[in-house]
Amino acid sequence: MENKLVEIAKKEIENFDTKKISRKDAIKRTGYIAASAATMMILLSKSSQANTSRCAPPPEKKDGDRGGSGIWK
Repeated sequence: MENKLVEIAKKEIENFDTKKISRKDAIKRTGYIAASAATMMILLSKSSQANTSRCAPPPEKKDGDRGGSGIWK
């Protein structure tokens, strides 16, 4: 099984330079890549907006407070 996959991979590599696609196929593939990139950007921007809205506001400082938290106030 593994030898068969290696042979297929070698054939694909050897035929890579001679393998040509039509202009229509190239434009179609480029469109798919652009659409997936745009979708990724939209999803990432929405997730980053969702994460920033969940952040708690910083604690209010009192007089004499150095802004630290925990046991070393």
